[in-house]
Amino acid sequence: MRTELREKVIRLRIEKQLSYSEIREKLNIPKSTLSYWLREYPLSEEKIRKLRNDAWKKGEASRERYRNKMREKKKEVEQETYENEKKYLGNVTEKSLYVAGLMLYLSEGAKKKDSQLVLANTDPVIIRFFLKWCEKFLSINKEESRVQLHLYENMNIEKECKFWQNALGIHSGQFYKPSIRELKKGSFTYQATHGHGTCSLYVPGVKRVRKVMQGIRAFMDISMRP
Repeated sequence: MRTELREKVIRLRIEKQLSYSEIREKLNIPKSTLSYWLREYPLSEEKIRKLRNDAWKKGEASRERYRNKMREKKKEVEQETYENEKKYLGNVTEKSLYVAGLMLYLSEGAKKKDSQLVLANTDPVIIRFFLKWCEKFLSINKEESRVQLHLYENMNIEKECKFWQNALGIHSGQFYKPSIRELKKGSFTYQATHGHGTCSLYVPGVKRVRKVMQGIRAFMDISMRP
């Protein structure tokens, strides 16, 4: 029930460009809940100007503009932090890059596969990074890798396959048949929230699995020394 309500709220915000007050009038949802659900969905400047033209909605327009201003300020602070971090990191050493890949696999990879590495994520940047990492440190040819997409039945399957193919720089022959999930009543189905589904990357090789898993083990032992 709650997921369906959240979906309806987001649809009203994106498709109808309704303000918080207008959504509250329709659905009787607390402002704090709307602030959480809609934090990534700002109101357009055109809609804000329209609110200001309605005298009794000027206050709402001011609040929406303030929220947008705070979002922009947050982006500016994040960009400044990014630049500072980038400067601090400088040129990443090969050893640091190797450790980064190990830690990524420790958090996101399959641990009980003996003959292949499997890493799944919704972010194409993460999958692309690990694929390049495997090329560099495990001496794989990119064409050895395989991927499987986990999508929902209301998504454009062909379009999503093409998206991942372009994002990873691989060819269509490297795709396993996608896994299509049925939409259930309790599922959060609003299309904008799905992104491009989940991509599982498969890299074959018993020796590669051994190297990664023992590399993780060695790093954890070294880092935990008193």
